[in-house]
Amino acid sequence: MKALLILLTVAVAFAAKRYDGEQVLRIHPQHEKHLKELAALERMDNIGQRLDFWKGPTTPSHPVDVRVPKDLLKEVKSLLEKTGMKYTVMIDDLQQRINTERSHVRAIGFNFDDYNTYDDINAQLQDFAASYPDLASVFTIGTSHEGRAINVIKVGSADRSGKPAVFLEGMIHAREWVVGATLLYNIKFMLEGYGSDSQITTLMNNVDFYFMPVTNPDGYAHTQNDRMWRKTRSGPHGSSWWGGQCYGVDPNRNWDEHFAGPGTSSDPCSDIYHGPRAFSEVETQAVSDWVLANSQDIKAYLGVHAYSQMWMTPYGWTYNTPPDYEEQYDLAGRVVSAIQSVNRKRFAYGTIANVIYEAAGSSCDWAYTKAGIKYSYAIELRDEGQYGFVLPANQIRPSADEFFAGLLVVAEQVAAEV
Repeated sequence: MKALLILLTVAVAFAAKRYDGEQVLRIHPQHEKHLKELAALERMDNIGQRLDFWKGPTTPSHPVDVRVPKDLLKEVKSLLEKTGMKYTVMIDDLQQRINTERSHVRAIGFNFDDYNTYDDINAQLQDFAASYPDLASVFTIGTSHEGRAINVIKVGSADRSGKPAVFLEGMIHAREWVVGATLLYNIKFMLEGYGSDSQITTLMNNVDFYFMPVTNPDGYAHTQNDRMWRKTRSGPHGSSWWGGQCYGVDPNRNWDEHFAGPGTSSDPCSDIYHGPRAFSEVETQAVSDWVLANSQDIKAYLGVHAYSQMWMTPYGWTYNTPPDYEEQYDLAGRVVSAIQSVNRKRFAYGTIANVIYEAAGSSCDWAYTKAGIKYSYAIELRDEGQYGFVLPANQIRPSADEFFAGLLVVAEQVAAEV
């Protein structure tokens, strides 16, 4: 009997979760009453816990994106219609989108224009270091809950030490695949541009870049079986003896900056579960330890996410603006102008709370307040909702091109302030 239970557990663990017939609805609240009704829907027993709010209710001017299981579609749509809320079907069948995306996941070997596995990403980092020994080096800053390395690649010329640095945190949320792909391309741009592009060469002579493409390696590995997984893989955190679905913590609500504040949840089954305590996750603890140890050199912290096309400043825990907001906002404006010049994509900018939603315990707020990094940003890459988290692989290169234009503007600012 015990052997059978073990076999069943293993089978469940490795069975790919499917999303056949599930839809993503874009809901358009028109006033505060609608926002309250959406918040109530999110809390409803047997419904709310099964909904996946890709964009939660914030203000009447912001649409709400929610993934709805097939068996709840009729009920949820009926509830929306009764309250007078308008909605559109953003994604008609999520599994079909996932199937299309999976056709571009590399099983063996690395390809910049495909989505790659955790192991292949790490192999590519090592290849960068081997191919450009004077410009790149790879090191591990910690180990994940399940024992995977959290790797960082340093990119910059080695002509002098103590240079100001830009730190890029990627895929802290596991399902945001385009983030890692974008950062890998940006590393490539940097290394290949040194010596041939005057701007890149000058910046790499004066600024170091630390890229962490996969901050949440366990979660990312798990998305190969459950594409919509967002959190870490610690736990179980639930009260049931076998843990149920209550694994993982939202690592971008787990930082020691207004921990457990607005925009977080104490429910272990929630996608925005903040965890039992600040830095309960070994991943966030490892990153914070390394950043604090090197904060004297880090002048910009870029927490890169997807989707929504935004370049946001602190704070997430309050609608108030920080003391350095004028400078942060000015740089963000120049960044989004550079981004728009590449592919005509518009990025909104301003504070996290005002542009997207309240979110306490984030790395962006922590980097600014606790690590003292003035140019700390939370960034949302493309798109605005047509594909959401399941962005086709043919958009990796355009995303990388436009983000790189913004990154260069940040680096120029960092270099100018030395």
